[in-house]
Amino acid sequence: MKDGKAMTCPLCGRDNDCGNVAGKPHGTCWCSKQNFPKSIFELVKPEQLGKSCICKTCLERFKDRNGVATGDSGGSR
Repeated sequence: MKDGKAMTCPLCGRDNDCGNVAGKPHGTCWCSKQNFPKSIFELVKPEQLGKSCICKTCLERFKDRNGVATGDSGGSR
C-alpha cells in the first residue's frame, strides 16, 4: 500500500491520512480505533478494496447518514 493511490480515499479521492502508509507503527493510525461498518465497503469499487483506506471524513459522514454510532469502537475494519 505504498503507491500514491494508497494515500487517497477510494470514496472522495482526498488524502486519507493513513498512518500505515506514512510508516507509523502498526496500531497507531487513527483508523485502528474506529469501527468501519461492513456496509461502507459496498461503496468502494471492487478493484480498490484493500488497496487504500477510507478517510475519517467519509467514515464519519457515512455513520451520520446511516445512524451508526461514531467514535472509538476497537478497530473493526
